Amino acid sequence: MRRRKKISIEARKNRLYRRLAGALGDSAGAVLLLVAVASLSCAFIFACSFVLSSPYFMIREISVRGVKELTEKEILALARVRPEANILGVNIELIATRVAADPWVGKVYIGRELPDRLVLDIRERRPVALIKEAGVFYLIDGEGYVFKKLSTGDEVDLPVITGVKINRAEKPALYSDVLKLLERLSASGEYRFLGTVCEAHLDGIFGLSLLTDRGLHLKLGREDFGGKLNQLKVVLADLEKRGMSHGRLLVDLADVSRVTVQRQEAPARAQEKKKGPQYRI
Repeated sequence: MRRRKKISIEARKNRLYRRLAGALGDSAGAVLLLVAVASLSCAFIFACSFVLSSPYFMIREISVRGVKELTEKEILALARVRPEANILGVNIELIATRVAADPWVGKVYIGRELPDRLVLDIRERRPVALIKEAGVFYLIDGEGYVFKKLSTGDEVDLPVITGVKINRAEKPALYSDVLKLLERLSASGEYRFLGTVCEAHLDGIFGLSLLTDRGLHLKLGREDFGGKLNQLKVVLADLEKRGMSHGRLLVDLADVSRVTVQRQEAPARAQEKKKGPQYRI
């Protein structure tokens, strides 16, 4: 009986020793892990501090790309990058936000070219038309975004869109199609026979009408503008053969199956042009 009791006490002691040894081992492992983490953290902080203060990564050149309306000097003024700042320490998002504050800037891409070159790649908005509201002209890009009031420093030669209000929440159904057409007309050389489009008028019933500086008044209806302009090329070639292509012409292309052409009387002599940019409304 005494022997059994003695064995039981010894077993309990052994179990206690094993648990204590296990707990001490776990504690030692945790302490070692904490020491390792702290050492690595200190090493990382030291390395970051060394890199961020190293003159090797100091910005020595800022390259600005993609500007046309704006200048490199204007972009740098907007970016406000501190002279000799560390290229790894500058806040790219903050710089992009500052540059994008200019209405001409559509998108900004900023890259680091290690060890000392920062690149600002600018995508400017490309205006395709003007729109007039309360006697003031505004610039519109190809997506229909009214991004800037026209100022005396903006040297643009763009058509004016009429029949649309800026503050109207819903634009006419043709609005986006007309902008794409105007962008195509300005970018492509295949429509040079039209001259320069001065006005694009949108009507809820009759659709799109274009006025050009060659005296053409074109009624294009509501669809297939490209096809109708190609048909116009054939019509004008036929009028040229007949000697009737000169003067002011009203060409109704709304229905290409029955195109009509009318000669319009020349307007009264315009007043003498004033100096500076002129906009035909």
